[in-house]
Amino acid sequence: MTFPGDSGTHVSPHADADVLIVGFGPVGQTLAGLLGTSGHRVIVCERRQGRYETPRAGHFDHEIMRIFQSLHIAHQVERIADPARLYEFLDPGGEVLARLPREWDAPSGWDASYHFYQPELEEILDAAIREIPTVDVRFGAAVVDLRQETDHVAATLEDGAVVTARYVVGADGANSTVRRLCEIRTEDLGFRGDWLVVDVRPRPGARPLDIPHTGQVLNPARPNHMGRVAQRYFRWEFMLVDGDDPAEVVTAQHVWKLLERWIGPDEGELIRQTVYQFRSVVADTFRAGSVLLAGDAAHVMPPFLGQGMSSGIRDAAALAWMFDLVLSGSAAPRLLDLYTASRRPQVTAYIEESVRIGTVVCETDPVRAAERRKSLQSATELPPPFEPPVGAGFIAGQALAGRLGVQPLLHTDDGTIKRADDVLGTGFTLFSLVDLDEATRALAAGLEDAIGLRTAVVGTVRGLQEEGEALSGWMKEAGVVAVLVRPDFYVYGTATEADELPDLLASLRPALSLT
Repeated sequence: MTFPGDSGTHVSPHADADVLIVGFGPVGQTLAGLLGTSGHRVIVCERRQGRYETPRAGHFDHEIMRIFQSLHIAHQVERIADPARLYEFLDPGGEVLARLPREWDAPSGWDASYHFYQPELEEILDAAIREIPTVDVRFGAAVVDLRQETDHVAATLEDGAVVTARYVVGADGANSTVRRLCEIRTEDLGFRGDWLVVDVRPRPGARPLDIPHTGQVLNPARPNHMGRVAQRYFRWEFMLVDGDDPAEVVTAQHVWKLLERWIGPDEGELIRQTVYQFRSVVADTFRAGSVLLAGDAAHVMPPFLGQGMSSGIRDAAALAWMFDLVLSGSAAPRLLDLYTASRRPQVTAYIEESVRIGTVVCETDPVRAAERRKSLQSATELPPPFEPPVGAGFIAGQALAGRLGVQPLLHTDDGTIKRADDVLGTGFTLFSLVDLDEATRALAAGLEDAIGLRTAVVGTVRGLQEEGEALSGWMKEAGVVAVLVRPDFYVYGTATEADELPDLLASLRPALSLT
């Protein structure tokens, strides 16, 4: 692949698309939906002849449901996803050692965690995308070469056809062709292990299975995991140990032997049994000129936090707002430099925490495993939910800046109570607990014209009324009267007093490279 530095600085009127997305898994689908609903021209090239109908990911969190809300599919997703209430560490006999919190007041206005069956989620995303006239999905379209020109990227397909776009996003998985073509190197963070992954569909009339929503079994003889993939499916994962033959462990006979404690072939149907290598890898950069990486193409993590797909969808949400500003001409292309700086540190934090938990689960030395079980069992306090901040794109040193913002419930004029995004829409949003003076209103109006800034004064006589205190309580506890939130729901900056609001708003233009 060749590219002449930082391309994308000029608009190409002849490009086939604004953005070419390579890969049509949940990350590529989400990015296509977000860009398409903003009116941008998107082509998606997927090398397979159709959607991949095998389950892979099985968990996402409240933040991801809020992103689905912005695509207007959250209530459809709710019908196929079940709230995940328990994350348990178990001893070899199945007794509970400790529980991680999963049932808490999540800031996004949805349940904290969900389990789902991936083909069902992809079907919902696919149906939504096909309603967007500016998105063109092409199956059987494998990208084999990329060439960056001054104002566009030319992608050559396996059949010799060429697709051009201002930008290309590789959302094509851990073995990313796009990453290889860009010669982007990766950093190995040290975790590697082969696991047998088994998905089971209970047969009609089968007895209910008494297994936790998510259970990590600290068994040095064979560490394993079990859990629900929504109510209709179940998953077991078994670490391969010395003496295992990868070809033998995937046979139905061997799999049913491993599962006999919980379910048998008369009660369940094997959907998938495969050996999968858990790894911890992150790309050195998520951008090479006008080509960017998202999802597993940019980072791979062990599944012990269930944050692999969720991190990829966070990538899509971050890319979507940055692309929107650049493609509309509101911001200079150098804004995209913020992408790696914003996403890579947070992703790395998730990988490192996943590795830490995996190291506990995967211990095969009986003495050390017993010590870790004892430590878990005797713990008086469990850690709070792990939600690291983004790495850039906020005012450093301010309270809440870089952290995930709160979506409150708001009273509407028609007497109903709705989530804030359904009332205000999505985009840059200023939430204030104080009325805005004339200077602040003028700055806000200018930013509304430039980037679609939304302003919500909450709790004053003339302002919107909040149901409960999710937003106001969070802000008061942090000692701020206003928060400015990015379109991906992370806090850009705050004001502790009303007279700080003009400076907060004025800082946004240089920070975003606004034109």
